Amino acid sequence: MDYASVAKKILQRVGGKENVISLVHCMTRLRFTLKDESIVDDEAVKKTKGVMGVMKKAGQYQIIIGNDVANVFAELNKLGSFSNEAPKKAPRNQEKKGVASMLMDTISGIMAPVIPAIIGAAMIKVLLTLLPMIGVLDTEGNTYNLLSVIGDGAFFFMPVLIAISASKKFGTNMYYAASIALIMLHPNFISLMSNANEAGEVVKFLGFIPVTYASYSYSVIPIILAVWSLQYVEKLADKITPVVTKNFLRPMLVVLIEAPIALIVLGPLGAILGNVLSDIVYFIHDQLGFIAIGLVAGIYPFVVMAGMHHAFTPIKLGMIATTGYENFICIGELCSNMAQGAASLAVSVKSKNKDFKQVAGSSAFSALVAGITEPALYGVTLRLKRPMLGACIGAVAGGLFGGFFQMKCFGIATPAIVTIVQYVEEDRAASLLIAALTIVITVIVAFIATMLIGFEDIVDEDDEDEAILAEEAQPAAAPLPEGKEIRILSPIQGECIPLEQVKDATFSQGILGKGAAVIPEKGEVASPFDGKIDMMFETGHAVGMTSSDGVELLIHVGMDTVNLEGKYFYPKKASGDTVKKGEVILEFDKDEIVKAGYDITTPVIVSNTDAFADVSATASGPVKELDEILVVR
Repeated sequence: MDYASVAKKILQRVGGKENVISLVHCMTRLRFTLKDESIVDDEAVKKTKGVMGVMKKAGQYQIIIGNDVANVFAELNKLGSFSNEAPKKAPRNQEKKGVASMLMDTISGIMAPVIPAIIGAAMIKVLLTLLPMIGVLDTEGNTYNLLSVIGDGAFFFMPVLIAISASKKFGTNMYYAASIALIMLHPNFISLMSNANEAGEVVKFLGFIPVTYASYSYSVIPIILAVWSLQYVEKLADKITPVVTKNFLRPMLVVLIEAPIALIVLGPLGAILGNVLSDIVYFIHDQLGFIAIGLVAGIYPFVVMAGMHHAFTPIKLGMIATTGYENFICIGELCSNMAQGAASLAVSVKSKNKDFKQVAGSSAFSALVAGITEPALYGVTLRLKRPMLGACIGAVAGGLFGGFFQMKCFGIATPAIVTIVQYVEEDRAASLLIAALTIVITVIVAFIATMLIGFEDIVDEDDEDEAILAEEAQPAAAPLPEGKEIRILSPIQGECIPLEQVKDATFSQGILGKGAAVIPEKGEVASPFDGKIDMMFETGHAVGMTSSDGVELLIHVGMDTVNLEGKYFYPKKASGDTVKKGEVILEFDKDEIVKAGYDITTPVIVSNTDAFADVSATASGPVKELDEILVVR
């Protein structure tokens, strides 16, 4: 790469040096603070050779470069005298959001880590519907009853899972949070409230405070509100307890104060809010009927782009818990996913760009077969614009068909061809045919619509018109012999989540490479292999490494933590150091980073993904330091 040429083009396309207030860089991005973002030619910036993408976030115009960012940054500084100080405000102060937006972001962030457990339980419930239909399982037998308990466990005790996830979101003690959830689900409490409700009586705390009847099993919002309030109760208990009594008095006060708040105020309030939200959604369904499903299918890609799709999970869970199925949002999701895949397939067929044909083809496969739509959505349909219209048309057509024939969903696994069994209805043999036809209609209409509407193809021209850095020569590793695998271990103890769930498109879309992410439970990063530190960033928030096998790994602690300017990060190794597996290379103060308003989710990325045939995640949920999380083939 000609760094000087790239820097010159970037500076020109962001409005010249006169438009730049400050310029900093992190491990992969140039972060401009501009006087006027409206004059920036976004498309020209994206098409600059060496630029992998553009993001506008936290008051910054961020240009994704990749591993060569430091070199481009150096050339930019030769072109102008820019302030190299990052913005001082924490992200929460830079981006003011409305109450509704904040609520949706919170629910989405809390639900995302819980979804694998819910999907596992949901698919067992689907099996319990499918196996008796084909005569494999007796509904009166012990096996059926045991599987029913296994499939229902994650749903019934949903507040416990939510409490654990919410505790990380709000920075509270996980065990306090789980304890409050367990109190709300205690059999004696459920029995007390049920008996009083049946008798027309009111349970009173301290003899005069009424406790409103509400069911918390299968619920989401009540425990979120309870854990949100827990952060303030913890601070209060810590403030009022003498030092010598903190070990026993503080925990007692936390539970003694928070439990009544949850049971008397926030629990019932959350139940009401959940019911209202659900009522609004299904009121639309009741009024418009199957037309509403078509509309949801058509707009669902934009819901995903807004990051609001996980906020629908509580609504779907509530409906399944109440009726045993969901017949609105889940149908729209399926049609949307299939349409994205079909539109990408059409692009793959019609495009003349060999490289982009492969991108579109693989994106179509992942959307259709596995329901993973981000590559198709961000890399193909949204990028080319007109295929997005074709996808929406196909989704609406499929949604109208599925809605008209009263299609139902009995699980919440990612809607895709491989999960079609969750749309099979007991005692309705035609349900499988209806689901299959819904997919077929969606795919055919979206494919034909995209082919007819057409698109402006991405063509291979000179360096200035090339948009993707992935094809540039950066051979970091020789191809692995057939059958050989390299296993990458977790550098951090915590909860492993799919990279797609990271709230930063640079990581979630795989722009920097494939990998996984870990939500840390302790502030320590260990070397996952024998190798070398290529770059320990000066602020300590990120480190690039290369293994002895040639795997280039990026470990990025938190989102936008470069803005902390090294505060709370304590590197133990430096650039150029040789390290052994398990050696501590970085320590950080997890709690202080969270208090400062930053998401500490830590992506672990194979930055030279293109040098290998495949990089796939092998872990989900809790992982210890040096547990396997990735395999490279």
